[in-house]
Amino acid sequence: MEINCVFAPAISTPEHIVLAEELGYTRAWVYDVPVSYADTGITLGAAAARTSTIRLGVAVFTPHLRHLTMNAALIAHLATVAPGRFDAGVGAGFTSSTYLNRKPSRWADVEAYIVALRELLAGREVEWENAIVSLMHSPASGITYPIDVPMWVAAHGPKGFGVAKRLGAGVVTNPTHGDHPVPVDGPCQLLHYGTVLDDGEAIDSPRAMDAAGPGASLALHMGQHGPLAGMPEAQGYEAAIAAIDERHRHLELYRGHLMAPNATDLKFINAAVIERGTTTGTREHMARHLRRLEDAGATAILYQPAGSDIPRELRAFKEAAEMRHESTLDTPETQPV
Repeated sequence: MEINCVFAPAISTPEHIVLAEELGYTRAWVYDVPVSYADTGITLGAAAARTSTIRLGVAVFTPHLRHLTMNAALIAHLATVAPGRFDAGVGAGFTSSTYLNRKPSRWADVEAYIVALRELLAGREVEWENAIVSLMHSPASGITYPIDVPMWVAAHGPKGFGVAKRLGAGVVTNPTHGDHPVPVDGPCQLLHYGTVLDDGEAIDSPRAMDAAGPGASLALHMGQHGPLAGMPEAQGYEAAIAAIDERHRHLELYRGHLMAPNATDLKFINAAVIERGTTTGTREHMARHLRRLEDAGATAILYQPAGSDIPRELRAFKEAAEMRHESTLDTPETQPV
């Protein structure tokens, strides 16, 4: 099972990707939300220049943020400066569409978008929005075609899974609960939010709150459709968001999303929200969790480190992941989270 990482990109992210390579992570991806994170292309271009083995990628491109040709050109550039080690994820848009006060793209449009991206990267023309378009780089640009880039689809339900299957793409999704935590067969990146606790550390310690807070905020932002469904904290958060002027509500809903809890989030984040809304626990607990996922058929974990000490989070998670095959984990867990 691959141990991978994904970042809400900041100016310091290229340095953190260098560390991820040194620690042995297989992939390092970044989110693509231009209005709230550091620039996707600049971040990965800088990381490509400083790394040589770790796979780089974007999770995910969405149809509504840039014109098809702009994303295709960015993929072509990044695949050229990181030859043989670039992945492109595509999704309907969750956060990014909300920032624009728009709904996510339809899955039929996502599928058509991926097909068109592949055609452009193969060096062919496509018809898009009633016009014939193509990537027009000359050899002097340093970019040549065809360019073959593995595609991944961010999906959390049957429609998105169906798109990935029809296109032969991998899936980026959340693990599910119960006996079948891996929801799809084949290449699948399971997202992971939270922090590894030090021995004896409380789940609501200041450090844990700092590191797990962004993941807990995500759980709040998912509302009644997420892991906090039915909890009073989720209900309180929903009411607080509903009270905001509707002209600005779409901006406040995800302010600081996956990077730092905002003022509204902080009112509702506590130990219970971190415990239920993230995967947070000791190294042993985390190792057991990862081993259960691997035993269930997981092919990859996509961990997002967060908080004010990203290097610590990368090191601690990798240490926990490397423990998952130790014989001591064959006995029942004795240390509660």
